Amino acid sequence: MLINCSNHPSRLWSSSQKAAASAYGEIVDIPFPQVDPQLDENGIRQLVKEYAALIEAKGADAVFLAGEFSFLFMLVDKLLRDGENVICACSKRETQEVLRPDGSSEKKAVFVFERFRKYCYFE
Repeated sequence: MLINCSNHPSRLWSSSQKAAASAYGEIVDIPFPQVDPQLDENGIRQLVKEYAALIEAKGADAVFLAGEFSFLFMLVDKLLRDGENVICACSKRETQEVLRPDGSSEKKAVFVFERFRKYCYFE
């Protein structure tokens, strides 16, 4: 089983991302939390404890995480320390910048999934 804890529901993933995820079995979506910008580090730690318990109770083969950086960092760290297999998506970013009639510019980014990569500690 692959747990998808991100703001990107698996039903919206590309066929190549779904195919890569199939190596882990069924995909179970756990929506990434709305992280309150007013939370301090202790508030983030408490939220990480809650999500780690929710994720670990599922007994997944891998956990895909993507989202708000401070929560993501602490959750990856907690899950790795608990022996979980945590992965991220590796994508090519295709950008196009367009000059709008009012003189402003608009940037469009398309992310093309390539593969999953394991999180690991720096040695």
